Amino acid sequence: MTFIDNFIVLYMMISLAQAFTRASVIQKSVFAHVLVGNTAAHDVETWAKDIGLAAAAGIDAFALNIAYPDPNTFVQVSNAFTAAETSNSSFKLFFSFDYQGGGAPWPAAGQNSVVTYLNQYKDSKSYFWYKDKPMVSTFEGTNNAQDWQPGGSIRAEVGDLFFVPDWSSLGPEGIKVHLDKIQGAFSWDMWPEGPTDKTTSSDEEWRQALGDKSYMMGISPWFFRSATGGKNWVWRGDNLWAHRWAQAANVESDFIQYSASEICHSP
Repeated sequence: MTFIDNFIVLYMMISLAQAFTRASVIQKSVFAHVLVGNTAAHDVETWAKDIGLAAAAGIDAFALNIAYPDPNTFVQVSNAFTAAETSNSSFKLFFSFDYQGGGAPWPAAGQNSVVTYLNQYKDSKSYFWYKDKPMVSTFEGTNNAQDWQPGGSIRAEVGDLFFVPDWSSLGPEGIKVHLDKIQGAFSWDMWPEGPTDKTTSSDEEWRQALGDKSYMMGISPWFFRSATGGKNWVWRGDNLWAHRWAQAANVESDFIQYSASEICHSP
């Protein structure tokens, strides 16, 4: 399935969920995780259609997952921001720097770097800000955690940030040693394991570990991978979509980020 195929299905599903969850989660910003690596064929009009669907569904922003050194990133990020800036909505975008999806981790500074993208787009009227700071996230990147410390190589050139990474590989206990570098954390733990339904226990562990930092809760209807080399699996979805939206009403979080078929490769 292409990204837009996934998004149309996701749009239909979120419409069903909204009827009984929107009143409860209205105070939380809701983001859709978008793999920019799947958008090589997009033009500005395609992005505009996606943004229109998302805005109509009550989504606040796209978390643009960008990997290094994907050659399509520069053009597609530009297309996305052009579409958002010319739309008749308050829809926003922000970066989720993917440190694993492109074959190499993101360089902090220099040409084609974290600093390059943030400095080019953070002041766009369509960039998502929170508490007077531009939002930024990651997919992993724990080996580069020092790049994000106060006064470090990124903030020294970009300025202050509201940094909410997905460093799920560290776990709630492991994140504690990095609380001085982050304003919050996003947990990628949003699927059930085996026959047991997904509960909010991991969300509560993250919330406790973060203290007064912000928590970004993850929601997804499914997750699968189809690839060569024996890496084929699917994590059970069943009625996870409805369950997680209902759970979101009871989990103390500032943000919700959701993703559909996150890893989808053809053999």
